[in-house]
Amino acid sequence: MDQDARGARVGLLATQALLLSGDSVRIEVDVAPGAWLDVVETTGTVAYEGDAPSSWTVDATVGDGALLTWAGKPFVVSDGITTHRDTRIRLHGTGRVLMQEKVVLGRAGQTGGDLTLSLTATDDSGPVQVEHLELTRRVRTMPGVLGSLRSMDTVTALGWSPEPAGEPAAGTTGPGETFFRLERSGSVLRWIGIGRFRDRLCDPTFAAWSEEAMRVHRDAGLIGTAHGVSCSA
Repeated sequence: MDQDARGARVGLLATQALLLSGDSVRIEVDVAPGAWLDVVETTGTVAYEGDAPSSWTVDATVGDGALLTWAGKPFVVSDGITTHRDTRIRLHGTGRVLMQEKVVLGRAGQTGGDLTLSLTATDDSGPVQVEHLELTRRVRTMPGVLGSLRSMDTVTALGWSPEPAGEPAAGTTGPGETFFRLERSGSVLRWIGIGRFRDRLCDPTFAAWSEEAMRVHRDAGLIGTAHGVSCSA
């Protein structure tokens, strides 16, 4: 979509229907030392109903002084499907990652099938963040889990600890946003609501953190050449 001597913006576009029952999509991303890569999802993804489970896996390696940004579109889980989203990130040196993940349980008039989410992020010293969320129908209706809430928006920064672009607050569409810093270098902002993404903090925060990360890289003169960026699926 765009590029300069230091990196590229790549659009992620499906050429056929997905995520169908039985599909296993794996996206491998390798950002070389000093380079930047911005992944743009052009449309949302629907995990369609079916007897066979489906999966969506992102496997990313980010080199020293490199930057990966990825603003995900909604991932919709239809009735009658079991699906899994798995994100694996390896950071090296001063590499940074910024990702946004939007999940919707059910299409219009549905409650949604069984979803599990996993995130494993490591750097040269070991684990930075390890998270596993079981959002199956049995679990999410238990007290204190999701109940009738159907949407979740998560912004994750790894490699530095930025502040949210505003104050997290409860709203009329759910309990509101939650912000926390990781024990090591990282920040997470999460919103949970009853329907469409009507939170007013996650999207502006992603935009602000992305601009901040790019500015730091430009000022430091750390970004390398465009041929050091690769993405395969």
